[in-house]
Order: sequence, then C-alpha cells, then structure tokens
Amino acid sequence: MTATVLIPSYRRPDRLVACLDGVMAGRRLPEQIVVVLRDVDLDSQACLEDWLTQNRPQERGVTLTRAIADRPGQIVAMNSGLQVATGDVVCFIDDDCVPWQNWLERIMTYYDDPQVGGVGGRDVVHEKHEQGDVLFGRVDCVGKIAWSGRIVGNHHLDLLDGAVEVDHLKGANMSFRRTLLKPFDENMSGGSCCLNDTDASLHVRSQGYRLIYDPVIAVDHYPAQRFGDSTREKTAPGLVYSDSHNWVYCMLKYMGPVRRCVFLAYALLVGTGTRYGVAKWLAALPRSPRDATVQFWASTRGKIAGVRTYLRNRRLLSPTTEREA
Repeated sequence: MTATVLIPSYRRPDRLVACLDGVMAGRRLPEQIVVVLRDVDLDSQACLEDWLTQNRPQERGVTLTRAIADRPGQIVAMNSGLQVATGDVVCFIDDDCVPWQNWLERIMTYYDDPQVGGVGGRDVVHEKHEQGDVLFGRVDCVGKIAWSGRIVGNHHLDLLDGAVEVDHLKGANMSFRRTLLKPFDENMSGGSCCLNDTDASLHVRSQGYRLIYDPVIAVDHYPAQRFGDSTREKTAPGLVYSDSHNWVYCMLKYMGPVRRCVFLAYALLVGTGTRYGVAKWLAALPRSPRDATVQFWASTRGKIAGVRTYLRNRRLLSPTTEREA
C-alpha cells in the first residue's frame, strides 16, 4: 500500500522546509509528497526548489510533486493537491507541523484493516501560556459529534484511553483512503474553511468506514501566521460567521430529517463555543454586552446562510452524503 503526504502552504517557506525535513526523517517514507503553493507565492516556490536541490528525495524513492493553486483558500489548495495525488492513502499535514519519526509508519499499520477509512492523531500545540510552552491536558473524549450536533475536538490533548474510534479527524494530522475521498466542498465559507476536515471525515463515515484516532500518531504543531481573510482570533466576526455557516451546512448534509430539526433548534436557541445561540448570548451579555451582541449577530447570520447553502445544494449532494454519518 502506497502513501501520499499532501502539504498545502502559503507564504511560510521556513515552516514548509521544517515540515518536509520532518517527513523525510520518518522511519517510513511516503512514495509521494505533494506540495501545493499559490501561484503568487514566489518566495515559497523558490524555497522549495532550493530544498529539492539540497535533499534530492527522488534518490530515496520519494517523488515530490508540485501543485499550483490559482485561487486563494485552503479548499482550493487541497483540491489542487488531490488532483495529482497517487497514493492509496492520502495523509494531510499542515505546513506549520513537524511529524514525529513514527508518524507515517504507524498510520499505515491501521490500513491493514479494510474497514478503516481514515486515521489521524494528535497535534501537540507549541504555544506559550501560563503553564508552559505546550498546550496540555488529559481528556477521555476526542473527535466526537453529539446527537444534537455539538462537536467535541480535543485532538491536541492527551487522550487517556489510547487509540479509539472517532467521528471526525483534525486537518492538521489526518489521512484517508484516496478512493473514499471526493473533492473538498467549495461551498464551505472563509479562507481557512473551518470544518472542512469534519466534512471529509463524515463523508468517509457515511460510506460505512471507521475512523481511528491514535494519540501516538503525533505531529508538533507550531501555529504560524495566517494571511488573507484567515485569522486565529476565534471571536473575530468574520471567522464566527464562516465557522457558524460551515457548522450548520456540514451537519445538515449528514443528518436525517428528525435530527436536522433538533440540530437547528439547538444551534439557534443554545449554540456552542463561539457559535452563540440565544441562551449563550444572554449568558454572555453581563460580561460584555457589545461583544456578545456582535458575536451573536455574526453567528446567527452565518447559521442562516448555512441553511440557505444546504437548501441550494441539496439536490447536488451525493446519496452517501445524505446518509446519516
């Protein structure tokens, strides 16, 4: 079974080099690496050529394929990479991540089971905070989606139970069988297209396959600057709008009729995280009325737009997408 490692990158050439060095330091090398760059990002293109000259991956049996995205956005980049990926398994990794030595080796062992459609792991986030330089915590739940549509992530934390079956994987460190993937959905909103990884995960699950999360399949994640309309400020109105839109659109695609009704009531009346519903807005009002109202309004507009996007594209969705995941 062959593997492709797919790395989208934009204006972060130093991080891209570190990521490539990490992949090539692995105990199991991929048959193909696909690097996706923007047509306007000439610095990264020049940096990649220098790296190729110095490292010559082809001499170690690794083909490096360049893909050029002619439009902005993460989904455009991912789809440009998918078009040229040839491996049986496609492993996605962010360019600001460095995989551990056993990363690909351990991923591939799970694909011996024909019922496994996707495998992912932990991204150890290196970020300064009061307790140190790494975000740390121990949890007993990772990658789950409640019946109400509430999403539990926690992929960056330490899981108490080791490898488990999950509902969704995290884009910084995930892999799927290539034949189960379809092009990433360009109806998702925003430059970073939040939840495109959840959408891909649910698409694979809707075909009857299992997803595995193993915390030992780890990458070091050094969150780098984003450009364009992408931001790491979770309460920025633009990001709240896009995130709320994608949440509603993605959940409606994979839920049955009854569950959709429950989910919409939950999304609008309660909400989750930064996707304020009425209850979360009222609870946040005493702390900061203006900020709470701005966030609630951005979230509500995003959710309504997400419903419209789903209704507009409903007839185009595949039968597997319409099946509960």
